[in-house]
Order: sequence, then C-alpha cells, then structure tokens
Amino acid sequence: MMRNCFKVVIVALTMGISSLATAQETFGDYTKKEDAVKVRPFRIGLKLGFPNIAGGNLEYVTPLFNHKLSVDLDYTSLDFGFVSSLLLDEEEEDDSSNLTFSYYQGGLNYYFFKPGEGLYVGANYGALKLEFTESDLQSDEDPGKTGVATMEFKRNSFSVKLGAKLGGLFYFRPEIGYSFQELPKSVDTTVRFNDGSSETQTFYLDDFFDTEGTPQKYLFEGFIANIGFGFSF
Repeated sequence: MMRNCFKVVIVALTMGISSLATAQETFGDYTKKEDAVKVRPFRIGLKLGFPNIAGGNLEYVTPLFNHKLSVDLDYTSLDFGFVSSLLLDEEEEDDSSNLTFSYYQGGLNYYFFKPGEGLYVGANYGALKLEFTESDLQSDEDPGKTGVATMEFKRNSFSVKLGAKLGGLFYFRPEIGYSFQELPKSVDTTVRFNDGSSETQTFYLDDFFDTEGTPQKYLFEGFIANIGFGFSF
C-alpha cells in the first residue's frame, strides 16, 4: 500500500511539474506578445486650428506607464506681411502694415487605453505673442496727421486638452480643450507722429473677427480646437 501511495505522489508531482512548465511557457509567450506591441514613439506633424493657426507639432512617447505618457511640443511662427505678399498682386500689396504671430506650447499627454494610441488627456503651458506695426495710421485727434503704431500683445496660459491619435504610421489627431486665460477683445497701442507727439488708440478685434459670433466667441473665451496630421516612426 505504501508503494502505491508513493506511485500516486510521483504521478501527482510529475503532473504538477508538467502543468507548471506549460503555464510558464504560456505566460512567457504572453509576455513576449506584450513586449512585441509596436509603439512608434516619435511623431511629427502639422496642427491647424486655434490657437495654433498653422504650425508644427512634435511628440515623444516615453516608456513610462507602459508607454502611455508622452511629451508634446507645438510651434507656430507666421509673418502675415510675407503671406499677403505671396497671395496678393503687386498693385494690391500694402507695405504700410505688418503682423507677426508666434505660439509655443509644451506639455504632457496621457493615453487612457493603448500605449501611445487612441484617446488621451493633455496638460500644457503655452505662450502666444502678437506684434503689429502700422506705418501710415491716421490720427484720431488730427485727421491730417499720420504716424507709426506698434503693438505687442503677449499671453501665457495653462491649458487642458482632450484628444485622440488615430492611425499608425500616418495619423489624424483631433483636439479640444480650454485655456485658463481668455483673449482680450481690444488692445491699446501708442501712435507716434513725425512732430514728436503721440496718442493712444484702441484696436477692437471685432474689426477683424466677429468676437460675438459662433464659433469665434468660444475661441476668445478660452476654448481650444484643432486638428493634426502627421506620421510616426
């Protein structure tokens, strides 16, 4: 009887070891499959919308949190004088004014479900700068005088965004969000004249945008909306 019990123990141990080996092999295959998940960590693309207008985007997916945390950078630099010279005929060009716009943003994105893909939330800090020069601006106090106006507007703000990276090598990226500092609807500037005098004039952005209309109203209240295109590698 003791011999039979011993045989039963041997058989049980053999089956246990065999099952453990099978489980270990299965777990190893599963781990390899997990490790084999293809993550293209570098992304380079173009963003169109607000506040970017039209600019570049860089993103790097770090190994942190199973490749779900990324570093994100936006860059825009536009010279509207240069753009208008390309779009307008020589007779229509107006050399008396120039407008430059720049926007920089850096932050982090966290992907909810898949490593570096799908739905994500972002936290960013951005710097917006607008410079305007008008060299033939008429005086409000003396219509016979014209002077040079220079205006510089800066806004630094923290923002949060919700977006989705859709696609693999080539991707599409819609984003919506909110900036915690609204854009003003008017900007004061100093106009300097040849006789040494100066005056302050107010530029109302309604002259260029319908700030009370939709969707412009929401953009000036801090909302963010843009779409992006690019490729990963």
